[in-house]
Amino acid sequence: MPTGWRAGPRDAARGAEFGAWLSALFTAPSAGAMVGGSLGMLLHAGFDWGSLMGLIVFAGRWAGIALTWGVLFAVPAGAVAWLYRGIARRLGRPEPDQPTRRRRRRRRWGVAGALGLVGLVAGAVAGNYLIRTSIRSAEEAVAETDAIDPDWRLDDLLAARDEVPDEENSALVAAAAVALLDESWPPEALEGEPGPDVREILGEAATLGEFDDSRRLDDASLAAIVASLEEQAEALELARTLADYDRGRHEYEIGPAVIDTLLPETQNVRGVARLLNADVIVAAHDGGPDDALASCRAMIAAGRSIGDEPFAIGQLVRIAIGSTASRAARRALGLGEPSDQALAALQDLALDERHQPRVRWGLRGERAILAEIIRRIAEGEMPISALSEGGAASATPGGGVSGMLVAGGWYQYAVALRWCNELIAILDLPEHEWPAAVARWDARNQSVKNSRLGMATSTLPLLLMPAVSAFITAEMRIRADLGSLVVLLAAERHRRATGRWPASAEEIGPEILPAPPLDPYTGEPFRVAHVDGRLRVYSLGPNLEDEGGAYDPRKAAEAHVEDDVGTYAYDPELRGRPAVEEEAP
Repeated sequence: MPTGWRAGPRDAARGAEFGAWLSALFTAPSAGAMVGGSLGMLLHAGFDWGSLMGLIVFAGRWAGIALTWGVLFAVPAGAVAWLYRGIARRLGRPEPDQPTRRRRRRRRWGVAGALGLVGLVAGAVAGNYLIRTSIRSAEEAVAETDAIDPDWRLDDLLAARDEVPDEENSALVAAAAVALLDESWPPEALEGEPGPDVREILGEAATLGEFDDSRRLDDASLAAIVASLEEQAEALELARTLADYDRGRHEYEIGPAVIDTLLPETQNVRGVARLLNADVIVAAHDGGPDDALASCRAMIAAGRSIGDEPFAIGQLVRIAIGSTASRAARRALGLGEPSDQALAALQDLALDERHQPRVRWGLRGERAILAEIIRRIAEGEMPISALSEGGAASATPGGGVSGMLVAGGWYQYAVALRWCNELIAILDLPEHEWPAAVARWDARNQSVKNSRLGMATSTLPLLLMPAVSAFITAEMRIRADLGSLVVLLAAERHRRATGRWPASAEEIGPEILPAPPLDPYTGEPFRVAHVDGRLRVYSLGPNLEDEGGAYDPRKAAEAHVEDDVGTYAYDPELRGRPAVEEEAP
């Protein structure tokens, strides 16, 4: 038996082994349970070389974890054993003989191995149960979704999109106009450069702030816009023809990770809308209100070129363009008196656009995208890292997904489908009930997120679910924008026919407004008020309070502020007034 200095390293080694054994008492069953769970799930889900290699890698990771804990326990245990045995030896306490030590060592490690085996078996049984339960839940969710929407899967949804012949496809016209348009348009004034900033002027005209639409722009600003449009004459001429189109369809390629799909043509339509907005300003100033309203129709048609695109971001672009077109029409009415024919054409188009199912298209697409992403992860076709790497990562035999993620994936697949189905079902309610229903849906999801297991069991649905509240808010606003515009255009036609403004939307005859749109926030007719030489047509807005059509865009996101949504037109004698600086003192 070693004595003297050689006894110290021996005691430390024995202590380190004892510390490693202590750590193995909980790491062995834990690692066994995790690997066994994965094995049980993969046995049910189906084995292939990729999943086998993934299991081996997964087991290796847990072996590394167990080794790390063993080292963490071994070092202090070795130091304690070195001190303890040194003191015991000095006190003359006897040590067990070698055969006794070997029996104890075998017994200790046998216990650790047995615990690991128990964990492996228990994990396999539990894993098999979990995968069966998860797959059954996914199958039930799929059956439920098939019953309400047979074409909900991404491939089927894309295949079922409306076919649009080239000669009727406004997307082709919009893309051609974009190709002719300078990338740097509208021009931005360089620092220190004299003259108006065209980009700033158009930005102000496109907002919903307190821009006085009854006053002309100053000569310098108007001249700058005219000059910039002359440089884009060919693109503008083509963009104006969009008014003759009713529908469109952009083509795109689904990205490797689905979520990384690019929509360049959809985004580029914004440039066409800005070009047409500038055209509205110039036409209205030049005494061509009918031409101005024709360009407003072309703007709406540019948005409609997006068609039934199953992406929320695409439909949000369409909503934004529709809002800009509504604002531009207000500008046209502020400077002139369009003909009844021009008013009726825009009224019909705006009413049709108001009723388009943009949110349903967008949410059906988001459901299909979310389900496809989770399916690919669950089946090992795509690593979860691809979501953060823009699709650059790909599933490889050595990097397969563990069985635990497979089971979790199928459960989350079911969660995602059911959540999306509940959300889409809200659209079957009257539109004024949407905000409250979405708020309840959001609150339920938030409670899941805040629960102890929510982020573990519903990670992907919680992280990848689109910003539904913002989408619904934007849709409610565009319905209020376009609805109030429809009533205003009809009121202008009523004024031209009778010589006076209507006192309410109901006063407008059915020959002018056969189906008056309703306030999306209340389900009641839009309010109409003639105040200070302006006819206001407005919705009560999200706070459901009548503020006479007042709206503060800087505080619109806050509660209990002036948030009426609507539009207005001036009395004829107030239209086309000169810019403020041009008025006589």
